Amino acid sequence: MHEFSLVRALLEQIAQLASREHATRATGVSLSVGEFSGVDADLLQLAFAQSSEGTVAQDATLTIRRVPLEARCPSCQSEFPVVGYRFQCPACDASEVVVIRGEELILETVTLERTEG
Repeated sequence: MHEFSLVRALLEQIAQLASREHATRATGVSLSVGEFSGVDADLLQLAFAQSSEGTVAQDATLTIRRVPLEARCPSCQSEFPVVGYRFQCPACDASEVVVIRGEELILETVTLERTEG
C-alpha cells in the first residue's frame, strides 16, 4: 500500500505550509486523484485518517475529487472518456490516443487556521 507513503509526503507538505503561514492546524485538505493514477482513493482516505494523528492535519477533513480517465485522438482531435481501459477513439477507431486527464494526483487546497495570541 503505497498510499501510506503518499500520505506521509502529503503531511510533510501540509506541515511546511502551516509553518510558513504561521498556522497552528489544517482544517481541510482537497486532492484530485485520477482514475489511472494508481492510487486507491479509499485507501488514501484511510491512510490519512490513521497517519494524521498528532500532526497539524489531525482532525482535518480530506476531500478527494476523483478524475475520470479521458483521452484525445491525434488523428481526429476527438476527446472522449476511456471506458473499460479501451484506448481506442470511438469517432475514428484510431488506436493511438493520448491520455489528457485521469493520471494526476494533485494537492488542490489546504485550509489553515491560525491561533491569535
